[in-house]
Amino acid sequence: MENQQQLPTELYWGTPHEVCQIEGFWYMAGFMEATTAFRSKFEPRKDDILLTSFTKTGTTWLKALCYNILDEEENDILAKENPHDVVPTLDSTFLQDQVQHLLLNSPPGRSRLLHTHLPCSYLPEKVRSTPGSKLVYVARNPKDTLVSLWHFLNKNLKADPFPLERAVETFCRGVMPFGPFYEHVVGYWEESKKRPNEVLFLKYEDMCRNPREQVRNLASFLGREANIDVEKVLWRSSLNRLKELKVNKDDDIKEGQHVHPSAFFRTGTVGDWKNYLTPDMVQRIDQLTQVKLQGTGLSFDDQ
Repeated sequence: MENQQQLPTELYWGTPHEVCQIEGFWYMAGFMEATTAFRSKFEPRKDDILLTSFTKTGTTWLKALCYNILDEEENDILAKENPHDVVPTLDSTFLQDQVQHLLLNSPPGRSRLLHTHLPCSYLPEKVRSTPGSKLVYVARNPKDTLVSLWHFLNKNLKADPFPLERAVETFCRGVMPFGPFYEHVVGYWEESKKRPNEVLFLKYEDMCRNPREQVRNLASFLGREANIDVEKVLWRSSLNRLKELKVNKDDDIKEGQHVHPSAFFRTGTVGDWKNYLTPDMVQRIDQLTQVKLQGTGLSFDDQ
């Protein structure tokens, strides 16, 4: 495991939880044992599908969509299980018994659907070198990402809400789990240009604007376009549907969970940042976005 005593550390957004910096990115210190085990012990298969994302950029919806695209038995497990329990995030859950059982007992020839928040440069080397495996990344406008993350954290804190002004400051500094945001996004953007047949880069705004086209694109990338029922996938994966299910309205944290299930479902809308960020906050984030994305060919919609 990484020697955390020798790493730069800070408290995360006014919580008692530390984040530590490794190779330019910040990670939750409490999950470093699982993260390190994932990086060193994970054995990828050529038919693996690894979903990747920064926090609060559409992870829940992406997990639901991909699960339902791949669900050949059409058993609608997401009616009874939270998407994050069905598609484990390996950098925080790798050492859990149920995750090890999934990894070791998945039938050969059947794709394993997995997820990580790790930046591209910090993925297990075997993941990046295994031919045939698929990687899907979802990105989101930085202002909506920030506001969603701020709500998510306040939902799970047993304390006063963290001031939005300080959240903006921290976001711009990049000191948050898996931050900085821009370096995280650009890393996967560049990887998708290098390996377009193996890495699919999605934008949350495009998924909201034209979900049918994006589901077809996603299904084609995953090799499931022949039998896809787009309308059924969209309905089963709808955040409005999922948030009303009993399993996702529960505010109790169960064994193996780190947050309230209901915290994964708020509005999911594009442009919600307009209801919270001041003009000064918007200007600061927009200026930083322009600097960080300059020359990459990547941009985000504000609408």
